[in-house]
Amino acid sequence: MRSCSGHTVTRPRPVSAQFFNLLWISIAMAVTTVGCHKRQEILISGSETMQSMIRILADGFNSKQTKYEVKVTGGGSKLGIDDVTHGRVDIAMTSNDISETHLAALADISRFEKVEVGYDGMAVVAHPANPVKQIDMLQFSQILSGKITNWKELGGTDMEIIPVLRNSNSGSEAYIREHVLRRKDLGDAVYSAFKDAEYTRIDVTKLDNREIFAFIGANPGAIAYMGVGVAKSEGKGKIKILDYALLKEGPYLQPTVENIQSGKYRLSRPLALVYVADNGKKDAFVAYALSEEGQKKVLEYDYMQAAPTTVVVIERRVNGK
Repeated sequence: MRSCSGHTVTRPRPVSAQFFNLLWISIAMAVTTVGCHKRQEILISGSETMQSMIRILADGFNSKQTKYEVKVTGGGSKLGIDDVTHGRVDIAMTSNDISETHLAALADISRFEKVEVGYDGMAVVAHPANPVKQIDMLQFSQILSGKITNWKELGGTDMEIIPVLRNSNSGSEAYIREHVLRRKDLGDAVYSAFKDAEYTRIDVTKLDNREIFAFIGANPGAIAYMGVGVAKSEGKGKIKILDYALLKEGPYLQPTVENIQSGKYRLSRPLALVYVADNGKKDAFVAYALSEEGQKKVLEYDYMQAAPTTVVVIERRVNGK
């Protein structure tokens, strides 16, 4: 634990993130000028996609001040929303729109502050030795619905396809169900026709990304999905990321920061922190996540940085206005 010596604040650099830097500095000065005391815990749970990234942010936040200590667990977006609704944690991580599918039924959405801290591309992944290099939305949808069952139908070898799902608490599972299985990205008319579609031949469901890596390693016919940050940072040598296209004619693209930011890669979504804004410790961590230092960590994890949309509200509360 750091000593309770004085805290030195450096001048913010004159860049576009200056607003976030000033906000973070004002919070850091307030929380590090007090005497020695036991840190207040900030408990966070939810999205497995976000867990590793938020832990990195938590480590940075914990090292910069002595008043608060962030502790992070996973469990899935649905569990995170349920936890924050019932007061078991301070902040939920969600990689799924709270107004969609199962999340809306868990809580009164109007109670929550929702702050997007980054953007994620959903990677479609397979065994590294699988010769198939690309997949389109219709093919992936038909795999999940049981109409395509063999890799030779995608130009690969004669091998059974084993689709791997995340559990029902997962925001990633809900996102793929809506945007791929039910074809939401093809427009309202198509989505209306497939809005009740369900998985028909899924025999494999995994709790988290580590289980998915292990299963793919042992099953060359497996296909799965996960956040691109996790796939790139933790999946090296364990999986390969397929090029993805919304339409059969392409373009087929990798979920790079550039392709997500330009809107060309269609399987992308915001990563958000959700909480009831009733005390300053939650705002302190969110402000750090949106600071220049925090956003640099987001970018280094292969997630796109957040847009500066909701921070004005946080600044107003921090300054007591």
